[in-house]
Parts: sequence; structure tokens; C-alpha cells
Amino acid sequence: MERIKLKILGLSYSMAQTGAYALILTDEADLHRIPIIIGMPEAQSIAIQLEKLQPQRPLTHDLIKSLTDSLSVTLKEVFIYRLDAGIFYSELYFETPSNTIKIDSRTSDAIALALRFGCPVYTTPEIIEKAGILVSQEVREQQQGEIHNSVINVEENQYKDYTVQELTKLMEEAIQREDYETASKYRDLLKTKKK
Repeated sequence: MERIKLKILGLSYSMAQTGAYALILTDEADLHRIPIIIGMPEAQSIAIQLEKLQPQRPLTHDLIKSLTDSLSVTLKEVFIYRLDAGIFYSELYFETPSNTIKIDSRTSDAIALALRFGCPVYTTPEIIEKAGILVSQEVREQQQGEIHNSVINVEENQYKDYTVQELTKLMEEAIQREDYETASKYRDLLKTKKK
């Protein structure tokens, strides 16, 4: 199975869900953003590690790291293997002195642990295709080319009476909220309008 290495960009507050955060991942080529909605405790644990802060008492992920270290077990990699109904599924691959153990995990916990162990995070091209938001204008234009030029898009019809200025404002607001998926839809609608 083909796998793509991911990097952890950071966190942003989720406008979609109150009290939730968006964990932003990117592929190694930095062409896609993959937002994953996570809870506040996991966001706090990830933020503390990203900022290299030391909490007064160990957090749960720190405890897991201490426990595995004392047992001579290390996390070798995290694999985000499935996306179903907006939920990401991950596996942790731990290496013991005698074998490798695969454990199912929530993606937010897996990322928090990956940061502590300094191990790589991988996913599949299918997940990047489903959840990734393309951020490179040049690549986006190459992929679209002449494909779907004649297809009527429901969203285009919904916004057909909007002016270029109105669509631009909506796109800028989505970017400010770091809602890249919505921003890319507005950008595509703007392209259609400008033709």
C-alpha cells in the first residue's frame, strides 16, 4: 500500500464546532492541508509539545511516553489509514525488544504521541484526495485543466447571482477562519465567474 509522509503544521480554533480545534497536517510536498477536528484536551497536549513547554505535572501522553520508555518500547510510526464519515482512523506501531505491536488509536492521540516520540506520521493517497485541501494554485490549475469544464456544478448555481466582489469577500473570510475547504470552493467559483 502506497503511503505518504505527513508534517504537523499546527492548530487553529474550529469555527465549525464550539470548543473544538482543527489540527492541520500537510503532505511533504506542502501541497495539501488536512484539517482534523480534535477536542480541547488533545489540542492542549499537542500545543504544549509543539511549543516545547513543560507542564507542571505529566499529561496523559507524557505518562504513556514515560511508561513505554521504562519498558524499552518505542513508537516507530503512526499510520492514518482510514477516513469514514469525517472520522480519521489511526494505528500506532510500537517496537518492543522482541516484536512490533500495532494498536488502534484516535488520530489526535496518535499525533500527540508522534510528537513526543519524534516518529513519522503517514497516510494514504486516498485520504489526501478525500480530505486534503489543495493550496498550490499552479498545481490546482494543472489538475483541473479542461476536466469538468462543461459540467454544471450545484454550488455554481447556488452562487451564480453573487458578484466577483461578494465571492472574493466570502473567500477571504473563509481563509481568515482557516476554513481552507470552503475557501477553495469560493476560489473555484471565482475562476468560473472570471472566464
